[in-house]
Amino acid sequence: MQYQKDEVRNRIIEEALREFNEKGYEGTSIRNIAKKSNTSVGNLYKYFKSKEELHENIVGSIYDRFVDYINQFNRVELNEKAEVIFYKLADEIMEIFDKNNIEISVLLNESKGTKYENCKSIFVDFITRIVTEKMQYELSLQGKKLEDNFIIDLLSQSLVESIAIIVKKCSEGAEVKKYTLNLIQIFYTDLINKLQTEDIK
Repeated sequence: MQYQKDEVRNRIIEEALREFNEKGYEGTSIRNIAKKSNTSVGNLYKYFKSKEELHENIVGSIYDRFVDYINQFNRVELNEKAEVIFYKLADEIMEIFDKNNIEISVLLNESKGTKYENCKSIFVDFITRIVTEKMQYELSLQGKKLEDNFIIDLLSQSLVESIAIIVKKCSEGAEVKKYTLNLIQIFYTDLINKLQTEDIK
Protein backbone atom coordinates (compact mmCIF):
# COMPACT_ATOMS: atom_id res chain seq x y z
CA MET A 1 0.00 0.00 0.00
CA GLN A 2 1.19 3.53 -0.85
CA TYR A 3 0.25 4.71 2.66
CA GLN A 4 2.65 2.21 4.22
CA LYS A 5 5.44 3.23 1.83
CA ASP A 6 4.95 6.91 2.68
CA GLU A 7 4.90 6.06 6.38
CA VAL A 8 8.21 4.15 6.15
CA ARG A 9 9.81 6.91 4.07
CA ASN A 10 8.71 9.61 6.51
CA ARG A 11 9.98 7.54 9.44
CA ILE A 12 13.38 7.18 7.77
CA ILE A 13 13.58 10.94 7.17
CA GLU A 14 12.53 11.70 10.74
CA GLU A 15 15.18 9.40 12.23
CA ALA A 16 17.84 10.59 9.78
CA LEU A 17 17.15 14.20 10.74
CA ARG A 18 17.60 13.33 14.39
CA GLU A 19 20.79 11.35 13.72
CA PHE A 20 22.36 14.02 11.51
CA ASN A 21 21.59 16.70 14.10
CA GLU A 22 23.06 14.68 16.96
CA LYS A 23 26.07 13.05 15.25
CA GLY A 24 26.77 15.08 12.13
CA TYR A 25 26.89 13.78 8.58
CA GLU A 26 30.19 11.94 8.99
CA GLY A 27 29.18 10.35 12.30
CA THR A 28 25.78 9.18 11.13
CA SER A 29 25.29 5.51 10.26
CA ILE A 30 22.75 4.22 7.75
CA ARG A 31 22.53 1.07 9.87
CA ASN A 32 21.45 3.12 12.91
CA ILE A 33 18.89 5.07 10.89
CA ALA A 34 17.42 1.82 9.54
CA LYS A 35 17.28 0.27 13.00
CA LYS A 36 15.58 3.29 14.57
CA SER A 37 13.18 3.47 11.62
CA ASN A 38 12.14 -0.18 12.22
CA THR A 39 13.25 -1.18 8.74
CA SER A 40 16.18 -3.03 7.20
CA VAL A 41 19.22 -1.43 5.57
CA GLY A 42 18.21 -3.07 2.29
CA ASN A 43 14.72 -1.60 2.50
CA LEU A 44 16.08 1.86 3.40
CA TYR A 45 18.16 1.81 0.21
CA LYS A 46 14.95 1.33 -1.78
CA TYR A 47 13.93 4.82 -0.65
CA PHE A 48 17.36 6.52 -0.61
CA LYS A 49 20.37 5.31 -2.62
CA SER A 50 22.95 6.65 -0.15
CA LYS A 51 23.54 8.63 3.03
CA GLU A 52 24.38 11.60 0.80
CA GLU A 53 20.99 11.40 -0.92
CA LEU A 54 19.25 11.20 2.45
CA HIS A 55 21.13 14.27 3.72
CA GLU A 56 20.33 16.09 0.47
CA ASN A 57 16.64 15.27 0.92
CA ILE A 58 16.69 16.86 4.37
CA VAL A 59 18.71 20.05 3.79
CA GLY A 60 18.73 20.58 0.02
CA SER A 61 15.35 22.28 -0.27
CA ILE A 62 16.09 24.51 2.75
CA TYR A 63 19.40 25.60 1.24
CA ASP A 64 17.71 26.23 -2.13
CA ARG A 65 15.13 28.44 -0.43
CA PHE A 66 17.86 30.51 1.20
CA VAL A 67 19.65 30.86 -2.14
CA ASP A 68 16.38 31.93 -3.75
CA TYR A 69 15.98 34.67 -1.14
CA ILE A 70 19.60 35.73 -1.68
CA ASN A 71 18.84 36.09 -5.40
CA GLN A 72 15.72 38.13 -4.59
CA PHE A 73 17.76 40.46 -2.37
CA ASN A 74 20.30 40.83 -5.18
CA ARG A 75 17.57 42.09 -7.51
CA VAL A 76 16.41 44.82 -5.13
CA GLU A 77 17.46 48.27 -6.31
CA LEU A 78 18.84 50.35 -3.44
CA ASN A 79 16.59 53.37 -2.97
CA GLU A 80 14.15 54.71 -0.39
CA LYS A 81 11.76 51.80 -1.08
CA ALA A 82 14.39 49.08 -0.61
CA GLU A 83 13.98 48.85 3.17
CA VAL A 84 10.32 47.81 2.89
CA ILE A 85 11.27 45.02 0.45
CA PHE A 86 14.20 43.94 2.66
CA TYR A 87 11.92 43.62 5.69
CA LYS A 88 9.37 41.63 3.71
CA LEU A 89 12.04 39.19 2.51
CA ALA A 90 13.53 39.00 6.02
CA ASP A 91 10.08 38.08 7.40
CA GLU A 92 9.81 35.27 4.86
CA ILE A 93 13.28 34.01 5.84
CA MET A 94 12.23 34.08 9.51
CA GLU A 95 9.34 31.76 8.63
CA ILE A 96 11.89 29.15 7.50
CA PHE A 97 13.56 29.44 10.92
CA ASP A 98 10.17 29.11 12.60
CA LYS A 99 9.22 25.90 10.78
CA ASN A 100 12.52 24.20 9.91
CA ASN A 101 14.92 24.97 12.74
CA ILE A 102 16.27 21.39 13.03
CA GLU A 103 16.93 21.16 9.29
CA ILE A 104 18.74 24.52 9.50
CA SER A 105 20.76 23.19 12.45
CA VAL A 106 21.86 20.21 10.35
CA LEU A 107 22.68 22.51 7.41
CA LEU A 108 24.75 24.97 9.46
CA ASN A 109 26.32 22.68 12.06
CA GLU A 110 26.41 19.12 10.80
CA SER A 111 27.19 19.19 7.07
CA LYS A 112 30.95 18.55 7.15
CA GLY A 113 31.77 16.05 4.42
CA THR A 114 28.94 17.23 2.16
CA LYS A 115 28.66 19.86 -0.56
CA TYR A 116 27.04 22.16 2.03
CA GLU A 117 29.97 22.24 4.47
CA ASN A 118 30.92 25.81 3.43
CA CYS A 119 27.38 27.19 3.42
CA LYS A 120 28.05 29.43 6.45
CA SER A 121 30.71 31.31 4.45
CA ILE A 122 28.22 31.86 1.64
CA PHE A 123 25.67 33.30 4.09
CA VAL A 124 28.32 35.50 5.79
CA ASP A 125 29.43 36.90 2.42
CA PHE A 126 25.83 37.59 1.45
CA ILE A 127 24.93 39.39 4.70
CA THR A 128 28.17 41.40 4.58
CA ARG A 129 27.48 42.51 1.02
CA ILE A 130 23.84 43.42 1.60
CA VAL A 131 24.53 45.40 4.79
CA THR A 132 27.57 47.10 3.21
CA GLU A 133 25.55 48.19 0.18
CA LYS A 134 22.74 49.46 2.40
CA MET A 135 25.15 51.43 4.61
CA GLN A 136 26.94 52.85 1.57
CA TYR A 137 23.63 54.02 0.14
CA GLU A 138 22.49 55.64 3.39
CA LEU A 139 25.88 57.29 3.94
CA SER A 140 25.90 58.66 0.38
CA LEU A 141 22.70 60.56 1.24
CA GLN A 142 24.71 62.24 4.02
CA GLY A 143 27.66 63.01 1.74
CA LYS A 144 29.78 60.30 3.37
CA LYS A 145 31.27 56.92 2.49
CA LEU A 146 32.57 53.87 4.35
CA GLU A 147 36.29 53.70 5.10
CA ASP A 148 35.98 49.91 5.03
CA ASN A 149 33.45 47.18 5.86
CA PHE A 150 35.54 45.20 8.36
CA ILE A 151 33.09 45.79 11.24
CA ILE A 152 30.18 44.71 9.03
CA ASP A 153 32.02 41.51 8.09
CA LEU A 154 32.72 40.76 11.78
CA LEU A 155 29.06 41.31 12.65
CA SER A 156 27.96 39.06 9.79
CA GLN A 157 30.26 36.26 10.94
CA SER A 158 29.03 36.68 14.52
CA LEU A 159 25.40 36.62 13.39
CA VAL A 160 25.72 33.43 11.32
CA GLU A 161 27.72 31.64 14.05
CA SER A 162 25.18 32.77 16.66
CA ILE A 163 22.27 31.52 14.54
CA ALA A 164 24.05 28.16 14.19
CA ILE A 165 24.24 27.97 18.00
CA ILE A 166 20.62 29.06 18.45
CA VAL A 167 19.20 26.41 16.09
CA LYS A 168 21.36 23.77 17.79
CA LYS A 169 20.30 24.69 21.33
CA CYS A 170 16.63 25.62 20.83
CA SER A 171 14.06 23.04 19.78
CA GLU A 172 11.13 25.43 19.29
CA GLY A 173 10.98 27.31 15.99
CA ALA A 174 9.31 30.33 17.59
CA GLU A 175 12.16 30.55 20.10
CA VAL A 176 14.74 30.40 17.31
CA LYS A 177 12.93 33.18 15.48
CA LYS A 178 12.76 35.34 18.63
CA TYR A 179 16.47 34.99 19.48
CA THR A 180 17.51 35.59 15.87
CA LEU A 181 15.43 38.77 15.59
CA ASN A 182 16.82 39.97 18.94
CA LEU A 183 20.37 39.41 17.70
CA ILE A 184 19.72 41.27 14.45
CA GLN A 185 18.38 44.20 16.45
CA ILE A 186 21.38 44.19 18.83
CA PHE A 187 23.93 43.92 16.01
CA TYR A 188 22.47 46.31 13.45
CA THR A 189 20.40 48.98 15.24
CA ASP A 190 21.98 52.39 14.64
CA LEU A 191 24.88 50.66 12.88
CA ILE A 192 25.44 53.58 10.54
CA ASN A 193 26.61 55.75 13.46
CA LYS A 194 29.08 53.11 14.67
CA LEU A 195 31.02 52.75 11.41
CA GLN A 196 34.23 54.47 10.36
CA THR A 197 33.28 56.93 7.62
CA GLU A 198 34.81 59.77 5.64
CA ASP A 199 33.39 62.64 3.65
CA ILE A 200 32.90 62.17 -0.08
CA LYS A 201 35.32 64.49 -1.87
